[in-house]
Formats: sequence, C-alpha cells, structure tokens
Amino acid sequence: MNQTVPRALPVLLAMLTAVGPLGIDMYLPAMAQISDSLNSDIHHVELSVSTFLLGFATGQILGGPMSDRFGRKPVILLGLTIYTLASAALVWTGSLDQLLLLRVLQALGGGFAVVNSTAIVRDLFQGKDIARVLSMVAIIMMSAPLLAPMIGSGILQLAEWPMIFASLCLYSGILLLVLLSLLPESLPRERRQRQQPWKGYARVIQHPVARRYILCLAGGSSGMFVFITASPYLYLDYFGQSAHIFPWLFGANVIAIMFINRLNMWLLNRYNPQQLIRAGVSLQVAAAVTLLLLSLNEGAFRLYFIVPLMMLFVGAQGLINANCLATIMQNFRNNAGSATALTGVCQFSGGALAGLLWGYLHNGTPVPMMAMMVVTASVAATGLTLAIRAERRNADGAEFAKEKTSH
Repeated sequence: MNQTVPRALPVLLAMLTAVGPLGIDMYLPAMAQISDSLNSDIHHVELSVSTFLLGFATGQILGGPMSDRFGRKPVILLGLTIYTLASAALVWTGSLDQLLLLRVLQALGGGFAVVNSTAIVRDLFQGKDIARVLSMVAIIMMSAPLLAPMIGSGILQLAEWPMIFASLCLYSGILLLVLLSLLPESLPRERRQRQQPWKGYARVIQHPVARRYILCLAGGSSGMFVFITASPYLYLDYFGQSAHIFPWLFGANVIAIMFINRLNMWLLNRYNPQQLIRAGVSLQVAAAVTLLLLSLNEGAFRLYFIVPLMMLFVGAQGLINANCLATIMQNFRNNAGSATALTGVCQFSGGALAGLLWGYLHNGTPVPMMAMMVVTASVAATGLTLAIRAERRNADGAEFAKEKTSH
C-alpha cells in the first residue's frame, strides 16, 4: 500500500460504500410489515428495491464527472447530506408512492457518495494493488449486508419499521461528520478535469476492452440484485421462513462473498485478474443453470439445496467485482470518476432492470427468478468472452506494430 495513504483509508471507504447495501438490505425483513402499513402487497413494496437501484445509478452518473471536476470529498459530503435528509423523511412516509419517491432521493444521495470510493482507490494505487485494496474494502464492507437484515430484524422486535430508516439517518449523519474530518482529498487540483462530462464518458465507452468488462461486471452484479430483490419472496413467502430466520439465510450469501473476496486477495499472488474473473463467471453460470433446473422440478426444489447454490452464485461476485473494477480502472487515471460512474450506472441500472423484469414475469413460482439469474450470468459470460477477444486483438496489433518498427 502507498505509504502516503492513511492506514485507515480502507475502513473509511468501506464505511462509505456500506451506505448502499445498508439502504438496500436493512429493510428487507420489514417488507411484510411495510406492505400492511401502507395498504399494499409485498410484491409492490419490493419495487422500492428497484427504484433505489435506479436512483443509485442516477446519482453515480451525475456524481462521477462532478468529482473529476470539483474533487472527491465535496461530492461525497453533498451525497451524504442528501441521503441523511431523505432517510429522515422516510420515517414519516405514509403511502407507497411516497416510499418509492423518497427511496429514489435517498439513493440519489447514496450514488453521489459511493461512486467516489473506487475513484479514490484509482487515484492512489496502480495495477494489482487496485484489486487488492478493493478486495480489502469489500471484505470490511461486506459486514454491512451481513448485519443489515439482522439489525433490521432486531429493530422490528423493539419498534415499527420507520425506525429502520431513522437508523439509516443516524448512520449517514455520523459518517458525514467522520469523513468531513478524516477523509483526505485524493484528486489534486492540477489533475481535475475541466471538460464536459460526456467527454469523460465517451473515453470510457470508446475503450474497446473496458466497455466489455463493464458488460461482464454489470451482468454479474445484476444477478446478485435479482437475488436481493426476490429473496423476501423466496425465503419468506415460498419457503415460509420467519422474519427472524431470514437474516441468517440472506447473510449466508454475504459470508460467501466475504470468504471469496479474501480468497481473491491470496489468489492475486498467483493469477492475474482476468483468470480470476473467468473462474467467477464460470461459477455463476454453473450455479444459475443448476438452480433453474431444480426450480423446474418442484419436488427437487428444497431449501437445503437452494441455500448453498445461492451462496455459490452470489459468492462468485467476490472473484468478479474487484477484478473487473481493477481491470477497467487501470485504463483511466485522469477520468477515474467518470469510469467509476459509468461502471456503477451499468451495474445498478442493470440490477434495477433485472429486478423489474423479474417482477413482471413473477408467477408465484421460483422459475422466473432462476431464469433471470441464468440470463444475467449469460450476459456476464458474453461480456467476458468479448473482452478476452478484444485484448487478444490489441496484443496482436501491438506485436504487429513492434515487428513493423523493427523492420
């Protein structure tokens, strides 16, 4: 790790990145209670996950170029302020429409803040160190989705669901004060961009290898978001588990990601990020296809089969996420904010779209959920295949140019 970087930086970035999973996962155990309170059904309340993802994507697409121009820290503080105020307003929401609208606003602030965590890593690190630091951040950060449903379930035993959003307000408010005093500004004034935002995005889109890895990352992440969106239905409704058991079933997947993220840090000493991405995508495809086949046979679709397969499917993100991000970000030192934003937008908008498609196709069986997971894993595999081909073309072109120069 760069010696000029504060040792606490991974912890600070993990606390910042945790704003996203806390906002998504803490209220999942309260879905049934929220639907009763707002005179709706759980299926419509689950749409608030997709609206959050859309708002999060929008916040990132706006916040990334802003941070390239004005610096990382001001945009982070602005985002946390919006997130805190929206969380406070959610405490008093009284209708499904208000819930969906305020969730978009909450997510918008979260996107402004979180988009800069990866950009800060790119500002300060190079090469494999980017993947190692991102894996380190992910290991710490993954305690958020592990603990979030448990915290939400604990709050429900003591109070009503609005207290979950009050807790999010408290967390983001405290984090705002902590980062105000401890987080360094990683982008010096001389490296800030004065160009129009679309030019930064154009550079990322036009990069033949990076855009394909973004597609791979978006596919893998979208599958995870399908699981997050549909998990209340799968575990609470279909399998009839209680709200107190749900956090443990959900948390098993988080433990899988944490373990594989830690394994990824060790494997980076032996393999390159591209090889590890290939392994992660292969695991996702195999798990998704097996889950779909089981869902088509109701007699074989049992909780003790589904939980480990879900852990494998979701846990594979530990090999895909950090390594894809490192491979993408290595190409954009001066446009790290735009590259991070575009990557995040593709991840979260892809997740929102996959979640909405699942909602549209939902027929009271697990088949649409598993089918969507096969689709997202296939998108990841397609993106990876195209990226590998683009890398080979680049390598062949460089070799040809070298030989031509030598002659």
